[in-house]
Amino acid sequence: MENLPEKQKTTANRRGLISIAFQLGFIIALPIVVLGLGGKWLDRRMETAPLFTLAGILFAIVSTSVWIYRKFKNYF
Repeated sequence: MENLPEKQKTTANRRGLISIAFQLGFIIALPIVVLGLGGKWLDRRMETAPLFTLAGILFAIVSTSVWIYRKFKNYF
């Protein structure tokens, strides 16, 4: 990328940043949606109010943190 003109470097950097932004959004949204809705479904089936929903959200936060760390540790 060192031999590219300045305009192409800027375009490549923007594409990289957009890609990272989409990856980050996906990594954050997917576990929250899947585990939160799964917990809500379990709560309805077992009549346990917010127990599984909160557990799902807590597990989503932990798994998202690990996923983000593993994905982006090479950037730091």
